[in-house]
Amino acid sequence: MSSRPLFLGIDLGTTNSTAAVFDGEEVTLVRNALGTALTPSVVRIDAAGRTTVGHKARRLLETDPANTRSEFKRLMGTSQALEFPAAKLTRRPEELAAEVLRSLRADVQQQLGVAPERAVISVPALFELPQSAATSEAARLAGFERVELIQEPVASAIAAGWRAGEDVGAWLVYDLGGGTFDASLLETREGLLRVVGHDGDNFLGGRDFDWSLVDRLLAELEAQQGVRISRADPAHAAALRQLKLAVEEAKIELSRAPEVPLLLPGLFRTGSGAVDLDTVLTREAVREACTPLVDRSVAVCLRLLKAHGLEPSQVSRLVLVGGPTQAPFVRERLAELLGVPFQEQLDPMTLVGQGAALYAGTAGLDARPAPKEAETGRALWLQYPAMTADPTPYVLGRLAEATGGAAPATVQLAREDGGWTSPPLPLSAEGAFAAPVELRVRQRSTFLVTGTGARGEPVALRPSRFSIVHGLTLSDPPLSRTLGVALADDRVRVYFERGTPLPSRRTFRHHTVQAVAKGAAGALVRIPIIQGEYELAHLCREVGVLEVRGDKLGATLSAGSPVELTLELDRGGRLSARALLPATGQVFEEVARLLVPDADPEALAELARGLRTRLARARQAAFRSAAAPTLALLASADEQLLDAERDAAAASGGDADAGQKARRTLLELEAALDALEAERMWPELEAEARADVAWCIDWVSSFGTPEEQQLLRDTVTAFERARTARQVAELQRQRRAVVRLGNAAFFRHPKAWEWMFEDAASRADDATDLPRAQALVSAGREALARKDAGRLRDVVGELRSLLPVDAQSQQLAHRSGLR
Repeated sequence: MSSRPLFLGIDLGTTNSTAAVFDGEEVTLVRNALGTALTPSVVRIDAAGRTTVGHKARRLLETDPANTRSEFKRLMGTSQALEFPAAKLTRRPEELAAEVLRSLRADVQQQLGVAPERAVISVPALFELPQSAATSEAARLAGFERVELIQEPVASAIAAGWRAGEDVGAWLVYDLGGGTFDASLLETREGLLRVVGHDGDNFLGGRDFDWSLVDRLLAELEAQQGVRISRADPAHAAALRQLKLAVEEAKIELSRAPEVPLLLPGLFRTGSGAVDLDTVLTREAVREACTPLVDRSVAVCLRLLKAHGLEPSQVSRLVLVGGPTQAPFVRERLAELLGVPFQEQLDPMTLVGQGAALYAGTAGLDARPAPKEAETGRALWLQYPAMTADPTPYVLGRLAEATGGAAPATVQLAREDGGWTSPPLPLSAEGAFAAPVELRVRQRSTFLVTGTGARGEPVALRPSRFSIVHGLTLSDPPLSRTLGVALADDRVRVYFERGTPLPSRRTFRHHTVQAVAKGAAGALVRIPIIQGEYELAHLCREVGVLEVRGDKLGATLSAGSPVELTLELDRGGRLSARALLPATGQVFEEVARLLVPDADPEALAELARGLRTRLARARQAAFRSAAAPTLALLASADEQLLDAERDAAAASGGDADAGQKARRTLLELEAALDALEAERMWPELEAEARADVAWCIDWVSSFGTPEEQQLLRDTVTAFERARTARQVAELQRQRRAVVRLGNAAFFRHPKAWEWMFEDAASRADDATDLPRAQALVSAGREALARKDAGRLRDVVGELRSLLPVDAQSQQLAHRSGLR
């Protein structure tokens, strides 16, 4: 086995996947059996159960579409089962992704002679937790022992910045893949890459470009030959697959030619005979059909820049990633609308894989199997960065145990190339040392570790060598979507705001809204963990759930019982949760893995009808008030609804991906209508928010720490910016931040809990358990007399938890059992 490390990065794409390895000095693309770095993300299973992956499978998409599957990435994390009728098998999307990963893993072994056990795999920046969990599961099924996930645009920026020198400034990564679009704003300073923020669309990519062209050709076919082929009709699925495949190939050819003939004899059969498609696809036709989609992506970029107070002119470079960005009209449109200079001499098809490999280097995630023969000698614990922008980083060391040989008196570090050697480093009384080392710029430096005894004799140490790479490093990655818990009144208890640096951990105390009897198998308290930017829980995606089940309880849990809930996210965004019940001392920490909800075509149609009614009412109100900006927004909403209705129809024809896209579009449209209705209530909302801010300023100025007072000033500035721009969602987000600071200061007042108790006691007659509420009021009076603030705080929490919850709101809020 080579002494060089092997850091493996994989871009698991919708259309194509690629792998790259980094040895500490160079990034190398992994080639498949055909000698190309791109492996189509296509899987075929034949009648004998044999699996074919990549180019061979893709060639069978047209001749054996029923047993060949592609574009399953957008279904990751759903319960959708994909059928292979010849073998009478079904496979989940992550099982198909595992076949692609297994194929890439075999390519690495073939090219480098090592079966990799660890890797970094890229995911879209806006992948939700179930989708990321499905990606990790696919890697496990493919034989990987450990994987870390990295957001695709971040990987692209690492690869772009690896040889970019010490440029300082803002970057915009425009990542348009086969199925998803991500825009990320990044900043480089002193060799550190920081993700400022990101935005995107999980249902915008080359696949949607293809369907836009297919719809155009179907309209042309109907106009010229009177033949209607519909995505809503399962009987037309074969013709649609053939047409889409032909369009995808023609679109690629148009990157090099102005027009491409498209001839599909016998595309469809009617009662009067076969129908042929014979036409010419031009660049201009592609431009007309797909420009609205490019404009949609640019709108995301502009929204991202605006959220961070930037104009396109303040961005120093635009990094293009993904196959669709090679189309001339895409680049022309980006230049026209953004005007940001492109980062040249980068391969948009493999940049993500290269960046993932470099990131594996920063994480020290060596893909090689552990050596069978371990080194001998006295064990030494070393701490150092695997990759750093600092040319002279510190290395810390300490003797790890008292076995394995004599202890050295000094340790010496020497760079393997002979260019640098440390002086002998004496060990402290605890057996520790610290010393800076000198790195070779933009290269891997390997250091030898030697020990010397008190009498000058050599002492063997393990490890006897280590390596550090000098290069661009990544700051803590930010959370892409806000994460919290759904409460029974359909509100959201936010745990981590979007942009929170990872890893992160937070704990809050909640109370149950119903009792759960010990031993009751069917009774439980449901704790839904949700992800999204909306104020109402039902608009956010449920991504995990903790259940406190009666058959696991050590004692009956009464209504209003406290629950201390902890949520934790690791650096890759993986979630863990822990619910502690102080009443019983029990801990529940098994988070049920949730799938992305199914998109039932009938339910989608019903939701669309309801939104159309709401749109009509909103339009009438806008006309009466002559609100031109609102009318423009409603026109855009109309287009969104039409798109969603078309996708819902395609879902009824068997296109599961279109169903998921329709579901997400309809939820976003529902949230947009909520925002419009909130906009009509702006004067009341603004007045309430300003009152909250004034209250908080008063309390923080009196009882806040200097750090809280500075944070309040910064938050109020952001609040005022959102208020001036009339941004409802951002105003509410900053309002929450201000109120948290105000509450922290308020509860430092010696009478705060007394005031809270009196307020709760005044509403005790409305409690769901009146005898219990009356007993708590008496207990609170006794605590007041004893000046027992701790007991008084508990009484207030229990009293408030006994106030009734609306059943309809609780059902909407993912059946939450907490308040």
